Amino acid sequence: MNNARRAAEIANAAFIGAAIGPLPESPRNRTRIGEELQPIGTYAGVIPYHGTVQDIEALQENEKTDPEFKNKDWWWDHQRIRFLNGKLGLKFLILIIPFTWVLTLWLGGPALMVWGFSEVDAIRALPGVLVGTVALILAFAWYAVAIWVTPYTTNWIMSTGIGFILKPFEKNINKKLDDTLEDGCSEFNRVTGQIRIALGRGQFFEAPFVEFDAYVERVVQHGGIFYRLMLVHRYTQKTFNKTGFSTIEAEKSEVLALWDMLQRYMDVTQPLPDTPRLEPFRYLDPITAEHDKKTSRNPRYWRDLDLESWKDGEGWTEVHHRQSTFPWGSRTCKLTPQLGKISMKDYRQRRPAGAWPI
Repeated sequence: MNNARRAAEIANAAFIGAAIGPLPESPRNRTRIGEELQPIGTYAGVIPYHGTVQDIEALQENEKTDPEFKNKDWWWDHQRIRFLNGKLGLKFLILIIPFTWVLTLWLGGPALMVWGFSEVDAIRALPGVLVGTVALILAFAWYAVAIWVTPYTTNWIMSTGIGFILKPFEKNINKKLDDTLEDGCSEFNRVTGQIRIALGRGQFFEAPFVEFDAYVERVVQHGGIFYRLMLVHRYTQKTFNKTGFSTIEAEKSEVLALWDMLQRYMDVTQPLPDTPRLEPFRYLDPITAEHDKKTSRNPRYWRDLDLESWKDGEGWTEVHHRQSTFPWGSRTCKLTPQLGKISMKDYRQRRPAGAWPI
């Protein structure tokens, strides 16, 4: 395939909310019990408040060591947002070392006392009440010390200790971690208009953004009902609700704002959402650069922001207030009217090369 044809395919595949083309009918009813189907193509222009607070901290911390934001670990830019699909293996590897240490620290002392009391003849000869009292006192003393030293020792192990032990293997470990992260790396691609979700073991599910239905999923947990974003591929029914964008939120409006932000990011006719993680790249996107010039936007607004003052003032009164009070029910879906206007056979011929078969 020559470059001109590939460029034409990408241009045709890019998502434009106001110009969604004909799509095949969904093979299944899109209504789901307990899950709210979200409209596509109508924007509220909001950003998720709680996610923004976290992103401001990440942005300002990263700039201290990487002011140009060229580090490969910074996963957001003007062309794609990368994120991890839920992978137990990565979480397990990250948590196994501190978990093992804490378990050893908390249980090791009492276990050693039990062994000593049962093996040392001089102790076994003492009255049972005395042994029990001493054991109880020693156990409480041990746990008091363990509680106090746990944070200090765990931090040292995860920073200095593990670093020293693994130093000779650093190169190989970094390569393995990079390969593992790449294998689990998913993305929203603004240029191609596609979502690419890692399935593990080198497999990826890739399809146009317009083929995904978004739902607000209710998650019942101890303490009440919570919410998270769920993406369902309309034509295969593949469901993705355990990704880096599927965190469980106490406020439904936080999830609604997240979906609004992702839509505007994918819509190439819209400026990039004004979120902290995208700020260093706004000038690289032509639509965004023009918008920022017209509105006289401070190019370092998020990077120079006083976070605590923002949370007590503008953040809460404007960002959170707009998110929580926006009339979400007034949005209309520009995608649903296009369903059934083309046959599946004809639609398959129009899909980008490399998309998951339907």
